[in-house]
Amino acid sequence: MNLTDIITLSSEQASAFRDIRLAALLQAPQAFGASHAVESAKPLSFFEERLRTSMVWAARQNGTLVGVACLAPGMSDREKHKGFVWGVFVAPEVRGQGVSRALLTTLLTWADQHYEQVTLTVTATNTAALALYQQAGFDVFGREPRALKDETGYSDEILMVRFAHQTSPPPVT
Repeated sequence: MNLTDIITLSSEQASAFRDIRLAALLQAPQAFGASHAVESAKPLSFFEERLRTSMVWAARQNGTLVGVACLAPGMSDREKHKGFVWGVFVAPEVRGQGVSRALLTTLLTWADQHYEQVTLTVTATNTAALALYQQAGFDVFGREPRALKDETGYSDEILMVRFAHQTSPPPVT
């Protein structure tokens, strides 16, 4: 097994981020709302901006990025207490080595210091990711039918939330 480093990417690493993002969209198209066709046509400045507006962690083995996990802040003043996990991907050749768990643990450690809660969506058929998120303390709070559509049909998305420093959400009052 190769030694894996988890690093934080900056806008200066946009080219490497672009490469792993496009690999993700090509290798796991059903897992993402974005498409390889659209994002591969974007200029490098698009990826620089994503790195400026989100926290992005990457898994690196032998100098090559083999995984990525991103966390965007809430979009409005009333959503600044929460972050949104997006773009999680691990290259097929390193799956089963704990890379996704290392990325998610790093992301959540940071998120627990900056947000009250973190949300994400995962395609309903991605059982491995769903299990990983549940093991990390995420709870399902809904399902969006037909959330994504492509030439093969529709995909439902599972909506998940994890509250900082908690293993389950607080009671509803």
